[in-house]
Amino acid sequence: MEAQEKNYFYEIKKFDENYSNKAVISRFIHSVGFRYYWATEGLENNDLDYKPSESGITTRATLEHIYGLSIIINSGLHNKEVIRSKSYPDLSYNDLRNNTLDLLKNSIDKLDEFTESDFANSKVIFGKQQFDLYNLFHGPISDSLYHIGQIVAFRRASGNPIPIGVNHFMGIKM
Repeated sequence: MEAQEKNYFYEIKKFDENYSNKAVISRFIHSVGFRYYWATEGLENNDLDYKPSESGITTRATLEHIYGLSIIINSGLHNKEVIRSKSYPDLSYNDLRNNTLDLLKNSIDKLDEFTESDFANSKVIFGKQQFDLYNLFHGPISDSLYHIGQIVAFRRASGNPIPIGVNHFMGIKM
């Protein structure tokens, strides 16, 4: 695969050594995107249909949930009300995956424009309720990482582990 063909989340980009609000949140979202990219790379129909038990949910349903979480992250960073759709089941697997990755990339791009006042003034909005942006950490960002781990476990159980050489610590594919 040539460099120009690689998805933005193929690897975690090098950052300036900077621990500002913007840099830390951006790094977390990069981590979600990187882990999601590799957890979902090469999934087959039998992987999407896999569920660990009769009462469990499928990998596909878990992907739909992560898509919803990416909508929350993106809406919060754009200071817009979270609008959830019932159309996730209508999306193809590739559209669901690409839309999730696009929302995460758009969230990072929005963060690049943030000022300190944006952090104080932007809210995660659910109807009439508004929450501070820091709720993104223990809410949808953490929940995304949790469910991405489930996808990794599900695909391993269905006989299709993640591609060899993904180094989560370094954020690269070796």
